[in-house]
Amino acid sequence: MRVNIQSLSKSDDKPLLPVYLLFGNELLLLEEACIELRRKAQAQGYNERVSYAVEQGFDWDELLQSASSMSLFADKQLIELRLPTGKPGQAGSRILCELVENLPADTMLLIICGSVDKSAQKQKWFKTIDSAGVTAEAKEITLNDFPGWIAGRLRNKGLLADQASIALLAHYFEGNLLAAAQEIDLLALNTGAAGETSLGPNSTPDAKNQLAALQSSISDNSRFSVFSYLDACLAGDWQRTCRILDGLKAEKDEAVFLVVMLGREVRKISQIAFALANGYNRDQVFKQHRIWYQRQPVFDRAIKRHGQAGWQSILQQVAKIDKILKGRAQSEGVSVWFDIEKLSMKICGLKGISAS
Repeated sequence: MRVNIQSLSKSDDKPLLPVYLLFGNELLLLEEACIELRRKAQAQGYNERVSYAVEQGFDWDELLQSASSMSLFADKQLIELRLPTGKPGQAGSRILCELVENLPADTMLLIICGSVDKSAQKQKWFKTIDSAGVTAEAKEITLNDFPGWIAGRLRNKGLLADQASIALLAHYFEGNLLAAAQEIDLLALNTGAAGETSLGPNSTPDAKNQLAALQSSISDNSRFSVFSYLDACLAGDWQRTCRILDGLKAEKDEAVFLVVMLGREVRKISQIAFALANGYNRDQVFKQHRIWYQRQPVFDRAIKRHGQAGWQSILQQVAKIDKILKGRAQSEGVSVWFDIEKLSMKICGLKGISAS
């Protein structure tokens, strides 16, 4: 039986089926489903747990023998089998089928895989598990689905799934579920949704307070200095841009991440400028590129500052800086930070600096 993997992460008292196969590339969804299944199993009397990891030379017969013998000495057993490749091979396929078809009544089998391709899903071992129990895929959350996932996560933590909070999280984390989940957990603590905090005991914040707490948390986190730089740069705030750049220079390898993110942002604004110059509806263009309403005035001013041609030129300069980082071009100054600073000044609307 195929189910949505996120449904497995929800607390309920339903009796567990004998076998579960969780697979896919979204590790957070996989691990959260595993944690909840373990909790439910323990609550339903599966107090003994043994784990196996399939590596080169793994003895599948030992797994079968172990599953048969364990039931003689314990009330209920949970067997966890990690199959990273999603390919058990001929011997593994045979043993899995035999194990599932003859699984002792007091034993539950939890199989955790990486990606299992379509051809493997048509094989006997997969179909046997699907018939006897549950299969669930941890599909990667697309950028289009990411805001919806954030909304659900906020609600599950007792927070408000308001548009501004969702948009802010989607903008800064762009598909990174683990980082977004950690930030939402922190937000729940900071706002009192998860207990007593500075905003009062068990006090769910209103949208304004929640957004303020989220913005404060992100700005205090050094990981997001690059995003603060992008915001300041697009806003034309040179003094703030300069201060952030000075701090980033001290961080190892921050130039690479900064240029990657700057390229993403400049490419987006170039596409928006092109669409607007060709008569497309502004609101639809911003919606298509997921520019949340509080950032739209910044994009409006930035587009007006340089125009379509100007942003295309800036994109070309970002590409040149990327080549410098990869050793395929020379910096105009003593390091790539000179080129980054010079381009940042241009984006802010100021005249460039000289290398001397």
